[in-house]
Amino acid sequence: MVFSNLNDLIYKSIQRFMDEPSLIETTAKSVLFVGDTHGAVDVTQKVLREYRGIVDLIVFLGDYVDRSDTGLDNLELILTAKLRDPKHIIVLRGNHESPITNYYYGFYEEVLVKLGSGSYNQFVELFSVMPYSIKVNGILGLHGGIPRNVENLSEIAKLQKGDEEPKNPIAFQVLWNDPSPDIRGFEPSPRGSGIYLFGMDIAEKFLKKNELYMLVRGHEVCFEGYRIDFNGLVITVFSSRYHGGYAGALLVKDDNELRFLTL
Repeated sequence: MVFSNLNDLIYKSIQRFMDEPSLIETTAKSVLFVGDTHGAVDVTQKVLREYRGIVDLIVFLGDYVDRSDTGLDNLELILTAKLRDPKHIIVLRGNHESPITNYYYGFYEEVLVKLGSGSYNQFVELFSVMPYSIKVNGILGLHGGIPRNVENLSEIAKLQKGDEEPKNPIAFQVLWNDPSPDIRGFEPSPRGSGIYLFGMDIAEKFLKKNELYMLVRGHEVCFEGYRIDFNGLVITVFSSRYHGGYAGALLVKDDNELRFLTL
């Protein structure tokens, strides 16, 4: 990593993310969804080398740092690609793009060791302005899950940038909630206060009301690299091998053809 250029890269990335809405709406003939990478530089390199320019849109679903000592390198790769091709590479916020996790899962310490005291604050600002979600071809992409008491996608679209932790409960749940086949409605999550599990009935209602047919998200370890829930209404993609499983991705073509890839 060329650290002399990092400040400029972060500054330009902040400006780019500020220009994007919290909910990006677009169309594409083919979309590659990439889940949590957590410093997996080799996975990110493979995605950019083999699929950039081949698929119309690459969507990174969050969690680029923590759980490794190569979060800075991974983030630099992703941000550089984003600035070079901003319309075809989407970088969403994950729950690990936050001080809530960075102080405990390694990224804060990595920044302190590699960049020195006081350097972490620029990353807090960077993470706080990343978009939360994307709507593409009837698919909603985000990191965590459907928030409680939210029926309309417009409520996610209205989320304000600059919420560092975030404190907004809708934003927080977008980053932290999980699907569960064992419940109906919402139930408290074992992840902690303010986080919820949601059942198939919630997914069906939310997707139908917002004219969507599928939710694609990251956030949960999947040893096969992906998991299908609720008869295909919700798909989880996980793209890091730190857990000992496969790094996966999901390719969706405009005829709704799904291909699960191993990276």
